Amino acid sequence: MTNISRRKFLATGAAAAVAPLILPQGVLGRAGRPGANDRITLGFIGVGGQGRHVMRSMKRFAQPVALCDVNREHLDAVTELLDQPVDRYGDYRRILDRADIDAVVIATPDHWHAVQTIHACEAGKDIYVEKPLCNTIHEGRAVLRAIERYGRVVQVGAQGRSMPVFRKVCNFVRNGELGRVERVDCWHYENRDNGVAEDSDPPDYLDWDMWLGPARWVPHNRDRWDFTFRWFLEYGGGNVRDRGAHIFSLVHWFLELGESGPVRVSATGTPPAQGNFDCPTKMDVTWEFENPSLTVTWRQPGDPPEGVEHGFGAVYQGTQDTLTVEGGDGGGGVASEEVMEYEPPAGGYHAPEVEGHHQNWIECIRTRETPITDAWASHRVASMCILANLAYRLGRPLDWDPVAERFVNDAEANRFLSEPARSPWIC
Repeated sequence: MTNISRRKFLATGAAAAVAPLILPQGVLGRAGRPGANDRITLGFIGVGGQGRHVMRSMKRFAQPVALCDVNREHLDAVTELLDQPVDRYGDYRRILDRADIDAVVIATPDHWHAVQTIHACEAGKDIYVEKPLCNTIHEGRAVLRAIERYGRVVQVGAQGRSMPVFRKVCNFVRNGELGRVERVDCWHYENRDNGVAEDSDPPDYLDWDMWLGPARWVPHNRDRWDFTFRWFLEYGGGNVRDRGAHIFSLVHWFLELGESGPVRVSATGTPPAQGNFDCPTKMDVTWEFENPSLTVTWRQPGDPPEGVEHGFGAVYQGTQDTLTVEGGDGGGGVASEEVMEYEPPAGGYHAPEVEGHHQNWIECIRTRETPITDAWASHRVASMCILANLAYRLGRPLDWDPVAERFVNDAEANRFLSEPARSPWIC
């Protein structure tokens, strides 16, 4: 398990080899840096279910001034929640063009996250982007280069690190109360397999071509958008990439993995027996880390410990004790009074205390500090999810170099580090 510093990342040949960032004409803006007493202005890109939830929270701390969605029904529903008029767009580039918008919230389907984050960096906006940060390794590296180059403040929407209960767990684990953690076993319920919609013309309120964006063109199908995009490998990647982005964010945080990565990943799965979805319904994944030795597993479906009813979580096995952590996103916790009452020793590790995930980002925009769920760690978290799906798709274990971020002596696997993107949505 090898760390790679940000400075070293930017100097590596692999980083330099990433294709240049291509930005559609007319996207650049000149956003000013807000002063300490100014109310930050926000543009929201993607205002479906999750985008709507984030907007309800964010408007307490900042001023929404513009909304964008390719689905007009989403725009109508969100506009009704605001207490003053806002501008509405079907093309997110119109938001990025505006110099009066300080920052953007990106809550689009996963296959858009990296491209829109890069474009927002180039337009001088700070960014809150939903997890996962990226859908390919190439995308993640391009995002990191853009953040570094343009000096943007980026928070990723894996909010577990902002929850008081998981802060308690982090303190408990990092201060050695479990001993050295050698294994983390994650459980989750199965992916869906009931997508049976027929291809059809898109509804008049949906811009289907813009919804696809960088993804390959396919005929419109109702199963591919809104919530159910998650069960297509090219858009959402299934539970291991959706909920896994939350659970693995905590694993990296609790164990101080930072920018580390596995050296080997293996995965097996059961393809859906019917329907449009292509994510495996059942899935078993194992990631192996080195120096120190650590094994992380994902079982879908998995068997939670006796007495645990939560549908997902992880068991941390240390040399001195074992701890079950339920959930990992907006809910969950631990059934341990010892953890909940734990106070770090003097001189020990104290996890950062933040008022809330969204508020933490707004405060960091003002201070230019790094948010609690930063893009560097989130790239490594997303990489675990990406590697799992690639091992499943290729049907064999893969050896991984976490510094070079390439597969070892495996030209076939390395071809999957990036995916073709439709012009002009290339990063």
